[in-house]
Amino acid sequence: MYTEPLYQKIYRDLHDGIVSGKYRVGDRLPSEKELADSYDVSRITSKKALETLADRGYVMRKPGKGTFVIEIPRPVNELEADDLDINAGRDENRPCQLIGVIMDSFGATFGPELIRGLEYECRRRGYMLLLRFTYGSMEQETQALNDMLSAGVAGIIIMCTQGETYNSDILKLQLADFPLIFLDRGLQGIPVPVVTTDNYGAGRELTEHLLAKGHTRICFLSHSHVRTTTVADRFSGYLNAMSAHGLVNDPSLWLRNLDACLPNNDEDTDTDNTDEASMRILSEYVDEHPDVTGFIAVEFSLAAMLFRVLKEKDMVGEKDIAYFDGYESDELVIPPYAHILQDQYQMGVTAVSMLVRKGRGDEVASQAVIPHIMITE
Repeated sequence: MYTEPLYQKIYRDLHDGIVSGKYRVGDRLPSEKELADSYDVSRITSKKALETLADRGYVMRKPGKGTFVIEIPRPVNELEADDLDINAGRDENRPCQLIGVIMDSFGATFGPELIRGLEYECRRRGYMLLLRFTYGSMEQETQALNDMLSAGVAGIIIMCTQGETYNSDILKLQLADFPLIFLDRGLQGIPVPVVTTDNYGAGRELTEHLLAKGHTRICFLSHSHVRTTTVADRFSGYLNAMSAHGLVNDPSLWLRNLDACLPNNDEDTDTDNTDEASMRILSEYVDEHPDVTGFIAVEFSLAAMLFRVLKEKDMVGEKDIAYFDGYESDELVIPPYAHILQDQYQMGVTAVSMLVRKGRGDEVASQAVIPHIMITE
């Protein structure tokens, strides 16, 4: 007779609590310790229950903050036991295959949880993860693609380099119907399924937050590469929110040439000089636009750079910053400004799941939008 594991019992209770409205979107669930004490189980068991909810996209786990509801599950009367099994979907008779993952960079604010989600779902499904970084180089991206194809990967998940041109090798693979999934950012005009955040909605949400605080002159900070959908969508969300409040779109509020935040492994490029140039641009902009009181940074690194400029000018209290991404120790770098937190773990899990289904010939959505949350001060 089948005996339900304890973590499944906790999972079901929390699941039902979300469905019934006991826990609403945005609510914090009981902690691992609280659940362990309540059910008289180990924290390993309670942690597994919370991670199962996260794997299904119902909650977001933020280390040090807690587990928050982000989506209401469909009501279910009965879940099959193996639906919660770590080995669900794994074919024991199939030799272990490789899934290639190509990323342009890795840092404290974006990457660790993403890779953890990718590795988890690969392992759960019986695949090995082959990881390469390009550091913003299209040549390295091409080499990584070729190496992975030579290694016989079953499919590739790729976070494309951000540049002014496309990598033609990606287009060739797409035309050949090779299993590909874009991660975090798509390329305009190339119909490869992409796992991403609602960047348009997030951009608008950050802008609305600053507008609600009384800021009307809000500068949008980004790098110069806007061919990827992520940056373009965040910018569109900002523009839409400004227009919705009757504010004329003013190009003088757009500072979109700050390339210090872009990954670069070119040995001839002096990173310190690139940072200095961006700092100088920011400093001059702040001096020349005293009426600008709000800033939206497309990446955390730009927000941190702007904060340094404001701190040097003793203007921190006069300006407000909102930004994308960030990490648990933000407050050690900059004050607790509002920021968008992407569910990187779930993005990784979903990307692998979509790639496996695509490799089987199943129909997959053109876009999987993973819910985000906005952390406010």
